[in-house]
Amino acid sequence: MPVTNAELTIYRADWVIPVAAPVLADGALAVAGERIVAVGPAEDVISAHPQATVVELGRSIVMPGFVNCHSHLEYTSFRGILDDEEFGDWILSLVDVKAALTPDEYLVSARLGALEAISSGITTVADTSFNAVTLDAAGSAGLRGRLYLEVFGVDDARLDETMADVERRLAEAQAAAPPQFDVGLAPHAPYTVSSRLYQAISALARSRGIKVMSHVAESKEEITYVRSGSGKFAHDYREKMGWERMLVQPYGVSPIKYLQQWDVFDRDFLAVHCVQVTRDDIRILKAKGVAVAHCPKSNAKLGCGVAPLGDLLHEGVRVGLGTDSPASSNIMDMFDEMRTMLFLHRAVERDVSVLDAQKCVRIATLGGAEALGMDADVGSLEPGKFADFIAVDVAKSRFAPIDDPHSALVYGANQDDVRLTVVGGRALFRDHAYTGLDAEGIRRAAFGVREKLRARVRAGGVQVGAAESGWWHPAGPEEESV
Repeated sequence: MPVTNAELTIYRADWVIPVAAPVLADGALAVAGERIVAVGPAEDVISAHPQATVVELGRSIVMPGFVNCHSHLEYTSFRGILDDEEFGDWILSLVDVKAALTPDEYLVSARLGALEAISSGITTVADTSFNAVTLDAAGSAGLRGRLYLEVFGVDDARLDETMADVERRLAEAQAAAPPQFDVGLAPHAPYTVSSRLYQAISALARSRGIKVMSHVAESKEEITYVRSGSGKFAHDYREKMGWERMLVQPYGVSPIKYLQQWDVFDRDFLAVHCVQVTRDDIRILKAKGVAVAHCPKSNAKLGCGVAPLGDLLHEGVRVGLGTDSPASSNIMDMFDEMRTMLFLHRAVERDVSVLDAQKCVRIATLGGAEALGMDADVGSLEPGKFADFIAVDVAKSRFAPIDDPHSALVYGANQDDVRLTVVGGRALFRDHAYTGLDAEGIRRAAFGVREKLRARVRAGGVQVGAAESGWWHPAGPEEESV
């Protein structure tokens, strides 16, 4: 059925960044229902649709909503409680502290994360969760995205049992997923998932046509574990998880080469972090079509290092930007992630040409969509794509004068400058107010969860398997999320 002018809404702004096309000064975006109808100079779009409703955004930059390629919304209430621990100790502490919460409390925490994502201009999330709370928290809030259902297991004697549980959880998550979400699988990491379990998950995913992600090559501790079967993950971590009696196999290779030999890599695989990778590793990723989620702030804060982004981009690897968990990066501010990414890589490479503002914006939008295999629908402002876009207020004096809107976004903006967030043509956030969420109620509930976490930290944490909440999976401690 043809769309009439009366059904159209046109959003006009000083600047429109389509990402896949040149920047428009005094541009406009026409939306009908949940899709984009036209993008172009404001005068042309408005004259072509004279009866449409025009929303004047004035001194704003309209751009695609951010695609957050890696997040853990359920850990939003954890922000700031483990600020000064290096990665290995941080993981050990997180295992203890997170045992304090019930699934319902994780849902509260994830709702707080969804709230922040919306007000920060994030319209698509690739979120990792053991409990699948993302579907309720983010889906009901109106966000678009993918839930990666987290899987753990190193005991191959229980492989059949573990996979039966994976299939059960997958079926439940798919049944609960709202229309704008799909469900993938997330074998957690090489130090928490056996090679046989990786292979079984890969086979299941390929047979069902679903996506896979895994934390890969994030830290030196992981490198030591995979190469030599030693270090903190081989001893302290496995003891904490109740795995100390299981054999640790040294493989003598990098985590990328370790996973390559089990044939788990393909275009549907998202490798998160890839900090500790070599040129050979990067060539493997490219050859297999693997995408990478780059999380610069989290990697820097935890002392993991700086991923070789320049080499990844040079080899043609698909790269998206992720905030990771608020337990590590504190805030889900994609402007801050872009800025950190640019500064870190210029500093490490001692070369300003390695990255510029325009490339940063692309990685945070269309690059993320490409990494997730969602670029046919989101990531850029093009006719036929979903109307997932944001307006960033650049009226403040710190932005003036603006010659390059990419520069204004990357060097000057932050999450508080977002004035409009639209997903599928529906405004979720407008002029610093949520249109369909009880923001204050969500925050109050999250404060209660945070107090419980504080109490557990003061008490020194708990040991895995001794949680008072009773929500541990019946398969045992090796199935729990970290």
